[in-house]
Amino acid sequence: MIGIYDYTVILTYGNAVFSIVGMYLALTQHIAGAIICLVFSGICDMFDGFVASFKDRTKSEMNYGIQIDSLADLISFGVFPAVLGYAAGLTQGIYLPLFVFYILAALIRLAHYNVSEMERKECSSGCREYYEGLPVTSSAALIPLLFLIAGRLHIEFVLIYPIALLVIGFLFISKVKIKKIDPRKLIFGAFLGGLLAFIIR
Repeated sequence: MIGIYDYTVILTYGNAVFSIVGMYLALTQHIAGAIICLVFSGICDMFDGFVASFKDRTKSEMNYGIQIDSLADLISFGVFPAVLGYAAGLTQGIYLPLFVFYILAALIRLAHYNVSEMERKECSSGCREYYEGLPVTSSAALIPLLFLIAGRLHIEFVLIYPIALLVIGFLFISKVKIKKIDPRKLIFGAFLGGLLAFIIR
């Protein structure tokens, strides 16, 4: 079979699997369960690079990892949040441009990051300290947090979700510099928020 199936990409595949399951749950009106899947997709994405670093990979394996990671991220943090919005009740045609914009912004962000990261590695071997634009993985923390806040304040999630998608989409393609933080702290917060949202709802 073509492709790579060892432990270096297992979390990347898990990222995609959780998002696909989450989209199914969303479309069958299990919104809280879908939110939990989004969090787990984010966890997989945050640690896939760390796991892959344990193996001395060939250039082909590294390039495969980069490509499969971006494709999985587009599904999980680009398409999945749009499907979640539709499933939550944003079914009117007026929301279609919003979904198109959000997914396109995520696509552009991922492509820009890949290109800039390759160029950066040609000049420096150190770790990146800042991101240009909001990383798409942040959706795995921001959307569950929004879901939790909406539940606690007794606000309909669908009333604030369009604004959130619009703002997040703009941040994806903005030139704002965001300091890189420890992924364990971000994901722990997202997981806790998603878990509380599941319990509350």
